[in-house]
Amino acid sequence: MTPKLSIVTPSFNQAPYLEQTLRSVLSQRDQIHEYFVYDGGSTDGSTDIIKKYASQIDYWISEKDKGQSDAIARGFARATGDYLAWINSDDVYLPAALARIRAALDAHPDWDAVSANHARIDAQSRLCSLHRVTAESRAAALRGVFHPHQPTVFFRRTLYEKVGGLNSDLHLVFDTELFYRILDAGAHWGHLPQYLAAFRQHPQSKGIGTPDKYAGEYAFLNDRYPHYHAPTVRHFLGRAAHKAMQFLSGREFAARRDTGSWRGQTIEECFGPWLMKRREPTDNPDSTTHANPI
Repeated sequence: MTPKLSIVTPSFNQAPYLEQTLRSVLSQRDQIHEYFVYDGGSTDGSTDIIKKYASQIDYWISEKDKGQSDAIARGFARATGDYLAWINSDDVYLPAALARIRAALDAHPDWDAVSANHARIDAQSRLCSLHRVTAESRAAALRGVFHPHQPTVFFRRTLYEKVGGLNSDLHLVFDTELFYRILDAGAHWGHLPQYLAAFRQHPQSKGIGTPDKYAGEYAFLNDRYPHYHAPTVRHFLGRAAHKAMQFLSGREFAARRDTGSWRGQTIEECFGPWLMKRREPTDNPDSTTHANPI
């Protein structure tokens, strides 16, 4: 049976980008088991955008939370699908991405987690760069080579629960920290060599202007996961060798070729439009749209 996907979007005051995120998910609604939106009490009109699509969202709420990681964790606690993922309210899935993920997971039932190639876009959804990466593995991570792009990552719900879920005390590197625990649990990590999602870079991005916070959380990773993250000679040499292999394999040149061909164009110009489909009413009593706008 093709795996069921549960997807969560954490949201807070990102109205300029939120609708495109929602459309990127809901245009592929037939590929999703359930979709939840957890808004942290936005005051910029985000809840009006969510309401516009509420009939296609299984559950949404707008109330103060403890931050992005807390919102995602709350969504995952509600989830019942086989695989979990989150897409932030300024990032997007590319058209047809979720059908490709489900097909890959169906073809590889041994995959506990999977990631893929990705794009970077600007505030106007124009492509800035494209990136082709290799498959992740614990062996590579022990050499300092670990680069899963979060919007492309899906993982088993049972594995997520086994490793203890997200660390809500972290706010910038909670994705990496979770993925390290998934590696430590012996997960078989698959790779889809296709562009799956786009990460948006814009002036309001959470990571911009927070170098001190990043430094503190990176120090936590160095201390807790020195086998993957600490600045050691082994990791430095491993990353240098990996960078060389990216060129020798042709992946880096292919990504640069794609970037040169598509830079400045919109996602829809390059990958096609997000076509919204009408969703039939559900008779599942557990599928509930709930709103508590601030």
